[in-house]
Amino acid sequence: MTDTIHDSLELAAGIPIVVIVPALVELAKRQGLPDRFAGIGALVIATVLLVLGDVALGRMAGIDWGVRIATWVLGGIVYGLAAAGLYSQRGILLPRDRSIPDVS
Repeated sequence: MTDTIHDSLELAAGIPIVVIVPALVELAKRQGLPDRFAGIGALVIATVLLVLGDVALGRMAGIDWGVRIATWVLGGIVYGLAAAGLYSQRGILLPRDRSIPDVS
């Protein structure tokens, strides 16, 4: 029962990651990250945020490192891809050209 609650809490904690990652990728792009590396950047940022979350919550004592690293990598891939999908949808929903169209 407690494993189910713990898994649900980890899933809910991932929601802000999916929202924060596109903003951090955009910041990295404005600092010079090429567009072609934005997807990989999303994966790396999501993974780093998961690691930092575990450190902040004090989950580092007495852990099985193999399982924890696998969780970070898999979670980083899942949340990074979800964030990259959210990021790409932003481009579809918001027009890139914000100029007034010529109707003549």
